[in-house]
Amino acid sequence: MSLDYQGYRRFYQDVSNSLNVTGSTDDTTLVTVKTNHTIFVQKVHVQVTGASAGKTWQITDSAATPIQIMGPFVTDTDGSHFDMDFGAKGTPLTEGKNLLLDVSATGASGIVTWEGYQKLTAVAAA
Repeated sequence: MSLDYQGYRRFYQDVSNSLNVTGSTDDTTLVTVKTNHTIFVQKVHVQVTGASAGKTWQITDSAATPIQIMGPFVTDTDGSHFDMDFGAKGTPLTEGKNLLLDVSATGASGIVTWEGYQKLTAVAAA
């Protein structure tokens, strides 16, 4: 199947969105996966708008040993931004696991934006 970024999100379920991170935001589930599905992350953009020294953020899945999608990156400088592009097909998370923002400690603020989709990857019981 040769689809572009939007093609995958139209064919499967689009899970793209953004989160305004405040100084009190802690670990947060960005996307909750459906049963028997896998989330594929295509792009992630992180913008730090309120710095907080010594803090880090990373994008992971919710597995016991998480897949690290992006980061950790420091939130020491206002205006810092981090981008990752995994291509139109995207990179898969662990099947059945959520997409998370993992915050080392509260204090920093910014915006996290992601593009991706989820698709059925396991056989559903009848």
